[in-house]
Amino acid sequence: MDTIVFGNYTVLNIIIATGVVFVLLSLWSVIKKFFAKGKSSSYAQQVECSCGWKGQVSKHAGRCPKCNTPLGDQRAKY
Repeated sequence: MDTIVFGNYTVLNIIIATGVVFVLLSLWSVIKKFFAKGKSSSYAQQVECSCGWKGQVSKHAGRCPKCNTPLGDQRAKY
């Protein structure tokens, strides 16, 4: 472990630095997942119904699951 690889750096120093980099990358990944927003779907949209229900419905044929009122863009052709 005391073998000098280049300059003043030993094998032990390189192993420690590699471990620190691995831990930092792992922490960065966890932090990104914690603060990342959910991806919005191109087929669903957030709506609020007059009956008080809130949630996601289809952009094409969205209806309230509580009162069956048409919601959202209603792009589907009937």
